[in-house]
Amino acid sequence: MSSIQKLLEDCYAVIRSDPSLMAKSDWALRFVQAIKELQTLEASRAQQLQDVEDAEHARDAANLARMKIMGQLNTLHKSLAAALPEIVHHDPQAAALLRIEWLLKHGSADPAAAAAAKAAEMEAPMPSREVLEAVIAGKREFNKAQLEFTVGEVMVLTGWEMTPIELIEKGGPWLAQKVLDHQNK
Repeated sequence: MSSIQKLLEDCYAVIRSDPSLMAKSDWALRFVQAIKELQTLEASRAQQLQDVEDAEHARDAANLARMKIMGQLNTLHKSLAAALPEIVHHDPQAAALLRIEWLLKHGSADPAAAAAAKAAEMEAPMPSREVLEAVIAGKREFNKAQLEFTVGEVMVLTGWEMTPIELIEKGGPWLAQKVLDHQNK
């Protein structure tokens, strides 16, 4: 109950307790109407606040999805660039397509290039399934960018129930498992 509603109800109680005030005008009816209108406005305000919070969560989830797609695209571009660094183009997408075309025509690149592509994937800001599995198994930890991305993703997945610090305290394997569980759905 708001302080305004409490004040109105207190005034209404005073008027109801004095028969002479009740007889002079329609004060009681006016106070009842004012209290009802205030309750309606407060309910509407509460719903609007919830709608804003829901919209913010939806926006955050959409931003995370966009970041995941951009992370996947960047990882793919970096992996292709590591596999075939001799192909250069001013447009990263065009360069990636040229690299794919070369691989289709000539087979795979040399083993060193494949290893460089794998290393690029393992250090990409958005952790791949292999990185998540390695973190869960205790074979490696997230790098800084991967940890930041994973914390953001788990915040969305858990409905913002925990702060980033609380999530980080759960540990990398726990975070990785949450993301992997979501991917397996």
